[in-house]
Amino acid sequence: MSKQARRGSSWPSTELLQRATFVDDAGPVRFVDTEAAARYLALDAHTLECYRSLDSGPAFYKFGRYVRYAVTDLDAWAESCRRSTSASPHAPRVLPVDAT
Repeated sequence: MSKQARRGSSWPSTELLQRATFVDDAGPVRFVDTEAAARYLALDAHTLECYRSLDSGPAFYKFGRYVRYAVTDLDAWAESCRRSTSASPHAPRVLPVDAT
């Protein structure tokens, strides 16, 4: 038998609901779970989990056992991955052999 059934009341209690303050609009979403973060970044959730375990992905928060990502951190990490060219700016320039 559950605690709720033993107490004979439902949760949340009427008293708790009367004290509660309901918010119609909590504003923009600040945190998302791994699935939503992966969709936001166009990645697989498993890829994001691997980045997290390697400490190479976006910053994340732990709320108890729950992993959450701040949308601003996802944007910052995505911006850090931006490349204008695939060539390294520090790579030596390679000239053809027949160049004079």
